[in-house]
Amino acid sequence: MKLDDYREEIDRIDEQIIELFGRRMEVARRIGEYKKENGLNILDSAREEEKLKKVSQLAEEDMEEYCLILYNKIMEVSREYQRKHTTSK
Repeated sequence: MKLDDYREEIDRIDEQIIELFGRRMEVARRIGEYKKENGLNILDSAREEEKLKKVSQLAEEDMEEYCLILYNKIMEVSREYQRKHTTSK
């Protein structure tokens, strides 16, 4: 394969990641709505710890550290999105 072939593959993967991330953030927004309606805090430390443990289990050994960094950031962004995109009812 040539460099351009690898880059095209990365581009296709990125399109999928962006689509899935958008879907994930929409679900996060709905979770934020639910939490707001039910007087729950946006941050659920126990759930985040549980999620990170699962990520560690799913990740290949050489990718675990990077997956944890990624998911910590995803959860941070999700919390911020929930704060900004939930409506008052």
